[in-house]
Amino acid sequence: SVPRGIRNHNPGNIERGAPWQGLADSAEMTPEQRAEPRFCVFRAPKWGIRALARVLITYQDKHGLRTVRGMISRWAPPADTNNTEAYIRTVSDRLGVAHDTAIDVHTYDVARALVEAIIRHENGRQPYDRATIDTGLALAGIEPPVLITVRPAPAPPAKPAPRTLRQTSTGKTGAAGLLAAGGTVLTVAAENADAVLDAATNPAVRALDTAAPWIGGVLAALATVAILLLLARKHRLETAG
Repeated sequence: SVPRGIRNHNPGNIERGAPWQGLADSAEMTPEQRAEPRFCVFRAPKWGIRALARVLITYQDKHGLRTVRGMISRWAPPADTNNTEAYIRTVSDRLGVAHDTAIDVHTYDVARALVEAIIRHENGRQPYDRATIDTGLALAGIEPPVLITVRPAPAPPAKPAPRTLRQTSTGKTGAAGLLAAGGTVLTVAAENADAVLDAATNPAVRALDTAAPWIGGVLAALATVAILLLLARKHRLETAG
């Protein structure tokens, strides 16, 4: 019940004659394989797939056959009682190309599709998994393409945007908060008139006026309050004396 090509590990049904790699010795064969009168018997499917791929490469490189029609006409000629035209149609449909479209069996995708189509037509089925097919093609010198993935460089950390006055704790208090804060400042200024006056006239503190204009107004108000408080204190001292 097992097709002859599958039983002999020779899915292309290649005839005896060439010293192929992977041919089975008589001691390695089953009684059915030893009774095979015409076709090669290989030790494992990968060797039969390799031989099939090497025949197709020879057709292209040595005989200049670059189409499904050209390859199958040589592989299964009408003289050997083959229905060559039906074979050509089946393989072309499997590859998804026209009969006379140029193909390249050195290309992995083409070679794999062509080998699987021939195996299916020769045996009525294609029983091998992808790993077995790929191993046989690799032994014939046909490797699948290697995909190289380049990881993108990590993005530099984002710098935080500078905060505006509205985003600061002072800016968020609003007008009501500023008034409340101003009342507190005036109370402290009254209790510390000398220190406030000194701070208001200090050049380093005055330089802040350039960075934030509102600071100048606050300092001027504080300075005025401090001067008035100092004059009032002086007046009390003179009166008491």
